Amino acid sequence: MVGVPYSDEMIEKAKADLLAQVDPNADAAGLVARYPGAVISDHPANPDGVTEIDALVAYLQMLGTSVKFRDVTPADLRQ
Repeated sequence: MVGVPYSDEMIEKAKADLLAQVDPNADAAGLVARYPGAVISDHPANPDGVTEIDALVAYLQMLGTSVKFRDVTPADLRQ
């Protein structure tokens, strides 16, 4: 409700998207369709599984790349 444009599908598939993002062998087609700038890579820090901090770091990294500032005007930011 703070202006973050997540669809119901994005919320529903969040866990699957996280797991697809850290597994380079996973089928990431849905992830890339929902998040075109997502990076898919091995996760060497914890080979046995993904922790909540891993998810938080991935989310914060994506925040920096998902906003296309060139497409936003100051008027758009005034809500």
